[in-house]
Formats: sequence, structure tokens, C-alpha cells
Amino acid sequence: MASAGGNLASILGYAKTIPGSVYLHFLGFVVGIAALLVFFQYSILYIIPAGFTLDYIYLNMTTPNPSSMFLSNYMHNPFDQTHITSNLLTTISLLVAVFLAGTIVLPATGYRMPPKFFPVTYSVFFLLFPFAISGITVWSARIMGISWSSGFSGISYALFGLLVFLMLGWAYTAILESPNRDTYRLAFALLSMTFVSLIPVTAFILLDLRTKNINVYAHLGGFALGLLVPSLVAVGMTAETKGEKVAVAAMLAVVILLPSVGWIVV
Repeated sequence: MASAGGNLASILGYAKTIPGSVYLHFLGFVVGIAALLVFFQYSILYIIPAGFTLDYIYLNMTTPNPSSMFLSNYMHNPFDQTHITSNLLTTISLLVAVFLAGTIVLPATGYRMPPKFFPVTYSVFFLLFPFAISGITVWSARIMGISWSSGFSGISYALFGLLVFLMLGWAYTAILESPNRDTYRLAFALLSMTFVSLIPVTAFILLDLRTKNINVYAHLGGFALGLLVPSLVAVGMTAETKGEKVAVAAMLAVVILLPSVGWIVV
């Protein structure tokens, strides 16, 4: 109990050293994301013509286009108000959790991400991930038998993947830096921690296979990208040579491009 209390005091003490502008910027970021999602949904319901929505926003599996592959991830079912409500609550909760973990808790215990890691990661998530998630959706449509798709949940699962990435990174660092390391115990601990973290999440996502209108594959793809892409971003930002940076950038491009366009040839 004393150790837990000491850790909590250390975390709270560290939180007080963070400039107020950091908290204000984060608050503005969260409010901005929520406001954009709400305004876009309002525009679809009351401003944008239905024909334009069907042609260029709602993702049609038979005739996908770049516009719908991007914008459909920010659109919600206009006939189901709970769709945007649940996604908004989930997204805000995950953004707060990532902020608390990545900006306060983990740095307070000695685990820091590279400078500007979060702005770069979020830029990839919100600007590039929609194409990859939509590509997975179009590919999986022939399996699930769905004709149309929309929703922010794929990106939400990417945010959850980011949170898991942060926690695994912190745990791996703590284990690898342990002064009393044993090779076999170390390997066992890392593998066990990975499986214990990923299997329950995967099983939880697969439970939605019982619901035909939920694209489980897009959720799995979003979660996987949310795990993999932040690691590539971190490696690229800490690379010491130009060649290493180019190699990581190429890997990142492939990871996003393959699901974005792979459905065309598969």
C-alpha cells in the first residue's frame, strides 16, 4: 500500500509540473474532435443533400471512391442517434486515457515518448487511417455481406491500440531494465504480457460477429494499426541516420497503403 501511495504521490507531483498550456491544448483538441464529428453529422442530416451523401460520403461497397473512403469514417448512421453518441463517448474516454497515460503517468515513472510523438501519431490516425480502415471494410464486405458502411469506431479502436501500445512499452521497458534479469524469465514475461494484453481484446472484438451490422474486421484492423503505427512513428522519430528514417517511413507507407488499396486486387 505504501508503494502504491508513493507512486500515486509521485504521479500527482509530476502532473503539477506540467504547464497549464498542455492541459488547455489537450482540452481544445478533445472539444475540437467532438465538435467536428457532431457538426459533420448535423450537416449530413440537415445541410448536405442526400444524393451527395450517398455518392461521396457513405461508403458503398460496390462503388467506393477516395471521398467516401475518407469521409465515411466520420459519418454515423443517420437513423440511429445512439451510433454517434456511443462513438463520441468512447472516443473522448480513450483520448483522455491516452493523455493521462502518455503525458502524466508513464513519464512520471520514467517512460517518455519522443517529442511531438502524439501530434504526429494523431495526424496519421485522423488523416490516413480512414483510407486503410475503409479498405479493410470493402475487402471484408464480401465476407459479411454488407453493402454500406460508416462510423468512427475503426479509428476509436486505433486509439485503444495506441493505449495498449503505451502500456506494453512501459511494461517492456520496466522488464528490460530490471537489474536482476534472467534471459528465460525475461522472454517468458514479455510473451506472456503480450498475449495477456492482446487475446482478451481480440476476443472482445470478435464477439461482435454475432451482430451483422458491425464490421468486426475494420475494428480488428483499426486496433492492429493502432498498435503497429505508433511503434513505427516512435522508431522513426528516434532513428539516428537518414537511411533509418527513410526505411521506417517506407515501412509506415506500406503498412497504411496495403489495406487502403489491397482490396482492389484481392
